[in-house]
Amino acid sequence: MNLRTPIAVLFALSLTTTPALADVSLAPFAGFRMSSSVDIETAGASTSDQIDFRDSASQGLVFNFDLPDPGKQGELYFGRQSTSARLDTGLFAPGVDSIDLTIYQLQFGGLYFPGGQNHGGFVSGVFGVTRLEPDDSRYETHHRFSLSLGGGYQFFLTEQLRLRLDLRGVYTALNSGGSAFCSGGCELRFDSSGYLQVEAAAGLAIRF
Repeated sequence: MNLRTPIAVLFALSLTTTPALADVSLAPFAGFRMSSSVDIETAGASTSDQIDFRDSASQGLVFNFDLPDPGKQGELYFGRQSTSARLDTGLFAPGVDSIDLTIYQLQFGGLYFPGGQNHGGFVSGVFGVTRLEPDDSRYETHHRFSLSLGGGYQFFLTEQLRLRLDLRGVYTALNSGGSAFCSGGCELRFDSSGYLQVEAAAGLAIRF
Protein backbone atom coordinates (compact mmCIF):
# COMPACT_ATOMS: atom_id res chain seq x y z
CA MET A 1 0.00 0.00 0.00
CA ASN A 2 1.42 3.37 -1.04
CA LEU A 3 0.98 5.91 1.78
CA ARG A 4 0.52 8.69 -0.79
CA THR A 5 -2.83 7.25 -1.88
CA PRO A 6 -4.71 7.63 1.46
CA ILE A 7 -3.05 11.03 1.99
CA ALA A 8 -4.39 12.24 -1.36
CA VAL A 9 -7.86 10.81 -0.71
CA LEU A 10 -8.26 12.32 2.76
CA PHE A 11 -6.82 15.67 1.69
CA ALA A 12 -9.24 15.79 -1.26
CA LEU A 13 -12.09 14.90 1.10
CA SER A 14 -11.16 17.74 3.43
CA LEU A 15 -11.09 20.19 0.55
CA THR A 16 -14.46 19.12 -0.84
CA THR A 17 -16.12 19.43 2.57
CA THR A 18 -14.57 22.80 3.47
CA PRO A 19 -17.00 25.70 3.27
CA ALA A 20 -15.89 28.09 0.51
CA LEU A 21 -15.31 31.02 2.86
CA ALA A 22 -14.03 29.10 5.88
CA ASP A 23 -10.67 29.84 7.42
CA VAL A 24 -8.17 27.02 7.41
CA SER A 25 -5.02 26.43 9.43
CA LEU A 26 -1.85 24.39 9.12
CA ALA A 27 0.04 23.38 12.26
CA PRO A 28 3.42 21.65 11.93
CA PHE A 29 4.27 20.03 15.27
CA ALA A 30 7.00 18.22 17.17
CA GLY A 31 6.31 15.94 20.09
CA PHE A 32 7.20 12.84 22.08
CA ARG A 33 5.43 9.47 22.16
CA MET A 34 5.24 6.81 24.84
CA SER A 35 3.91 3.35 23.94
CA SER A 36 2.37 0.32 25.62
CA SER A 37 3.56 -3.24 24.98
CA VAL A 38 2.01 -5.70 22.51
CA ASP A 39 1.48 -9.35 23.47
CA ILE A 40 2.53 -11.95 20.89
CA GLU A 41 2.75 -15.73 20.76
CA THR A 42 4.60 -18.30 18.70
CA ALA A 43 2.27 -20.03 16.25
CA GLY A 44 1.67 -23.67 17.14
CA ALA A 45 3.49 -23.35 20.46
CA SER A 46 2.67 -22.23 23.97
CA THR A 47 5.44 -19.63 24.23
CA SER A 48 4.51 -15.96 24.55
CA ASP A 49 6.41 -12.69 24.54
CA GLN A 50 5.94 -8.93 24.30
CA ILE A 51 6.93 -6.34 21.72
CA ASP A 52 8.00 -3.03 23.26
CA PHE A 53 8.06 0.10 21.12
CA ARG A 54 10.81 2.53 22.13
CA ASP A 55 9.59 5.91 23.37
CA SER A 56 10.86 8.57 20.97
CA ALA A 57 10.26 11.92 19.28
CA SER A 58 7.43 12.41 16.79
CA GLN A 59 6.54 15.05 14.23
CA GLY A 60 3.77 15.79 11.79
CA LEU A 61 1.17 18.19 10.48
CA VAL A 62 -2.42 19.03 11.46
CA PHE A 63 -4.79 20.65 8.94
CA ASN A 64 -8.00 22.28 10.24
CA PHE A 65 -10.91 24.07 8.60
CA ASP A 66 -13.75 25.98 10.24
CA LEU A 67 -17.25 24.50 10.15
CA PRO A 68 -20.49 26.57 10.15
CA ASP A 69 -21.10 25.98 13.89
CA PRO A 70 -18.94 28.29 16.07
CA GLY A 71 -16.05 26.50 17.71
CA LYS A 72 -16.21 23.42 15.46
CA GLN A 73 -13.52 22.45 12.95
CA GLY A 74 -12.71 19.54 10.69
CA GLU A 75 -9.28 18.06 11.32
CA LEU A 76 -6.79 16.05 9.24
CA TYR A 77 -3.90 14.64 11.29
CA PHE A 78 -0.64 13.20 9.94
CA GLY A 79 1.95 11.93 12.42
CA ARG A 80 5.30 10.17 12.10
CA GLN A 81 7.55 8.45 14.63
CA SER A 82 10.92 6.75 14.11
CA THR A 83 11.30 4.05 16.73
CA SER A 84 12.25 0.39 17.24
CA ALA A 85 10.35 -2.74 18.23
CA ARG A 86 12.08 -5.04 20.71
CA LEU A 87 11.12 -8.48 21.98
CA ASP A 88 11.42 -8.98 25.74
CA THR A 89 12.88 -12.48 25.54
CA GLY A 90 12.58 -13.91 22.01
CA LEU A 91 13.98 -13.15 18.56
CA PHE A 92 12.37 -11.90 15.35
CA ALA A 93 14.99 -13.91 13.46
CA PRO A 94 18.23 -15.62 14.47
CA GLY A 95 20.33 -12.95 16.18
CA VAL A 96 17.66 -10.23 15.76
CA ASP A 97 15.85 -9.09 18.93
CA SER A 98 14.82 -5.64 17.70
CA ILE A 99 13.70 -3.97 14.46
CA ASP A 100 13.96 -0.29 13.54
CA LEU A 101 10.71 0.99 12.08
CA THR A 102 8.67 4.10 11.28
CA ILE A 103 5.10 4.48 12.50
CA TYR A 104 2.74 6.68 10.49
CA GLN A 105 -0.79 7.81 11.30
CA LEU A 106 -3.18 9.41 8.82
CA GLN A 107 -6.51 10.29 10.43
CA PHE A 108 -9.55 12.50 9.82
CA GLY A 109 -12.16 13.83 12.23
CA GLY A 110 -13.00 16.98 14.14
CA LEU A 111 -12.02 19.49 16.80
CA TYR A 112 -14.25 21.46 19.18
CA PHE A 113 -13.64 24.62 21.21
CA PRO A 114 -16.28 24.62 24.00
CA GLY A 115 -16.14 28.41 24.14
CA GLY A 116 -17.20 28.75 20.50
CA GLN A 117 -13.96 30.55 19.57
CA ASN A 118 -11.06 29.49 17.35
CA HIS A 119 -8.57 29.50 20.22
CA GLY A 120 -8.45 28.42 23.87
CA GLY A 121 -9.09 24.93 25.23
CA PHE A 122 -10.25 22.21 22.81
CA VAL A 123 -11.01 18.51 22.45
CA SER A 124 -10.41 16.47 19.29
CA GLY A 125 -11.19 13.05 17.84
CA VAL A 126 -9.88 11.55 14.60
CA PHE A 127 -9.71 8.07 13.07
CA GLY A 128 -7.94 6.48 10.14
CA VAL A 129 -5.00 4.16 9.54
CA THR A 130 -1.66 3.37 11.19
CA ARG A 131 1.22 2.12 9.05
CA LEU A 132 3.96 0.11 10.79
CA GLU A 133 6.88 0.14 8.34
CA PRO A 134 10.13 -1.67 9.25
CA ASP A 135 13.26 0.00 7.91
CA ASP A 136 14.49 -3.42 6.75
CA SER A 137 12.42 -4.41 3.69
CA ARG A 138 12.74 -8.10 4.57
CA TYR A 139 10.15 -7.59 7.32
CA GLU A 140 6.43 -7.12 6.77
CA THR A 141 4.70 -3.72 6.75
CA HIS A 142 1.36 -3.64 8.60
CA HIS A 143 -1.66 -1.35 8.11
CA ARG A 144 -4.21 -1.20 10.93
CA PHE A 145 -7.24 0.87 11.89
CA SER A 146 -6.47 3.55 14.50
CA LEU A 147 -8.26 6.14 16.60
CA SER A 148 -6.97 9.24 18.39
CA LEU A 149 -8.67 11.19 21.16
CA GLY A 150 -7.17 14.18 22.88
CA GLY A 151 -7.29 17.76 23.93
CA GLY A 152 -5.14 20.79 24.37
CA TYR A 153 -4.95 24.53 24.24
CA GLN A 154 -4.37 27.08 21.49
CA PHE A 155 -2.83 30.33 22.68
CA PHE A 156 -3.86 33.39 20.69
CA LEU A 157 -0.74 35.14 19.33
CA THR A 158 -2.13 37.07 16.35
CA GLU A 159 -5.15 36.72 14.06
CA GLN A 160 -3.07 34.45 11.84
CA LEU A 161 -0.99 32.61 14.43
CA ARG A 162 -1.69 30.30 17.38
CA LEU A 163 0.59 28.32 19.67
CA ARG A 164 -0.98 24.84 19.82
CA LEU A 165 -0.33 22.33 22.63
CA ASP A 166 -1.72 18.79 22.29
CA LEU A 167 -2.01 15.70 24.44
CA ARG A 168 -3.55 12.76 22.58
CA GLY A 169 -3.96 9.04 22.98
CA VAL A 170 -3.46 7.02 19.79
CA TYR A 171 -4.99 3.53 19.80
CA THR A 172 -4.06 1.12 16.99
CA ALA A 173 -6.18 -2.03 16.57
CA LEU A 174 -4.41 -5.34 15.87
CA ASN A 175 -5.89 -8.53 14.49
CA SER A 176 -5.35 -11.05 17.26
CA GLY A 177 -3.79 -14.07 15.57
CA GLY A 178 -2.46 -12.01 12.65
CA SER A 179 1.22 -12.21 11.82
CA ALA A 180 3.69 -9.93 13.58
CA PHE A 181 6.80 -8.47 11.94
CA CYS A 182 8.21 -11.39 9.94
CA SER A 183 10.86 -12.23 7.39
CA GLY A 184 9.60 -15.39 5.70
CA GLY A 185 8.40 -18.49 7.56
CA CYS A 186 6.72 -16.33 10.17
CA GLU A 187 5.98 -17.97 13.52
CA LEU A 188 5.03 -14.83 15.48
CA ARG A 189 1.38 -13.84 15.91
CA PHE A 190 -0.26 -10.85 17.58
CA ASP A 191 -2.04 -11.93 20.75
CA SER A 192 -3.45 -8.51 21.58
CA SER A 193 -6.42 -6.45 20.41
CA GLY A 194 -4.23 -3.35 20.06
CA TYR A 195 -1.76 -0.99 21.64
CA LEU A 196 -1.88 2.56 22.96
CA GLN A 197 0.50 5.46 22.43
CA VAL A 198 0.40 8.78 24.28
CA GLU A 199 1.73 11.82 22.42
CA ALA A 200 2.52 15.25 23.85
CA ALA A 201 3.18 17.83 21.13
CA ALA A 202 3.57 21.52 20.44
CA GLY A 203 3.25 23.42 17.17
CA LEU A 204 2.39 26.71 15.51
CA ALA A 205 -1.01 26.92 13.83
CA ILE A 206 -0.97 29.32 10.87
CA ARG A 207 -4.44 30.48 9.79
CA PHE A 208 -5.33 31.56 6.25
